[in-house]
Amino acid sequence: MTQLTINIEDKSILPHLKKILNAIEGVSIAKPEKKRKCGLDEAYEDVRAGRINHADSVDDLFKRILG
Repeated sequence: MTQLTINIEDKSILPHLKKILNAIEGVSIAKPEKKRKCGLDEAYEDVRAGRINHADSVDDLFKRILG
């Protein structure tokens, strides 16, 4: 199978282009793969969003966890 990547600047023509390509026998449109985040990317996102906790010691950490 040969694959062709097309970059489209004007999104308004996309529905028309998809309709034309689907009408051609043997042509299919592949859905883009969703990029999965690795653990490090998720951790950086947590830091940027402020979803982090800081403890001064192990005892302080357990106090925060256990209430």
